[in-house]
Amino acid sequence: MNNLPLLGGAVNGPSFLPVDEVAKCRTFREIVRLSWAHRRVKGMTQRTLAELIGCYPSHVSDYLQADDKPTRRDLPAQRLGEWASAVGNWGVQQWLNRQANLTIMEEVIAQRAA
Repeated sequence: MNNLPLLGGAVNGPSFLPVDEVAKCRTFREIVRLSWAHRRVKGMTQRTLAELIGCYPSHVSDYLQADDKPTRRDLPAQRLGEWASAVGNWGVQQWLNRQANLTIMEEVIAQRAA
């Protein structure tokens, strides 16, 4: 697990976003922007986020652009854990679980049955 530096003191782990807000997101890019909008540290800049998740600032800028042009980069799957830790919420993971119609408990049950 990567250790992320604390911003402004000790904080709890990532929290969950309101289910109704997550459900309104139609695309992966929309949930990434919603997750950013609900970041725990409101004063965090995109540059700081880039440093925390190990990406270039220009990539983070692409992830958060509202125009959704096909040339825009998407947040890579390998950065989801760092993203959740940095922004302080599980919004992207919540949306992915909804898309798969899968809950964490269902996954655990299936793994134990295998």
